[in-house]
Amino acid sequence: MNWSWVETLTEVEERRARASEIVGLELVAVRYCDLDYAQPDRLGGHQGARDVTGQDEWLNPSWRFPFGDSVDHGVELEMTSGTRFTVSWDSPGWHEGIWMRQVPLIGSAVAPEGNVAIWDVSRAGRWDPFVGHGVSGVQLSYKPWAPNEGYWCSRISLTIQGSDIELLLGEGGTDNELHPSADNIAVLFPPVALPAWESR
Repeated sequence: MNWSWVETLTEVEERRARASEIVGLELVAVRYCDLDYAQPDRLGGHQGARDVTGQDEWLNPSWRFPFGDSVDHGVELEMTSGTRFTVSWDSPGWHEGIWMRQVPLIGSAVAPEGNVAIWDVSRAGRWDPFVGHGVSGVQLSYKPWAPNEGYWCSRISLTIQGSDIELLLGEGGTDNELHPSADNIAVLFPPVALPAWESR
């Protein structure tokens, strides 16, 4: 499947219409899906997704950076209706990009048997001011991939409480700075500016 790249502008509008189904719904929970860096410590050889609950892991989350958050696999947004929207990336190849769909994270962004760590970040700092409020807007930013080679989505803007939360292709480096990436989601919160490579 490839949900981030489309061939025509008609398909761009179809992707935007699907994403707009989140508008008007209230955000109740946010989860990050990351590589499970503590996987060797899994008890009894447990397989599949693992909810992160240990205080030690929460002291220094692998996804937290000065510029914002950096998520390996995807972001799941749960709404009051129980509806779940996922933001993730397509496997890099001829095309790349991010997508947003009304699907659960497990089973769409990662396989059900994948050994991943699930972080409930609903009240873990940066998302806290937005949880419990309705989504008033969403924008999928598409750009031409190349002449006559369709369009790719490089960024998704989610508007809550009059502020834009930006989800884009990017990752935190060892220097604690944001860098471009084809297989990682960066989450930027106001008033952080977009990086130079991701212009409006």
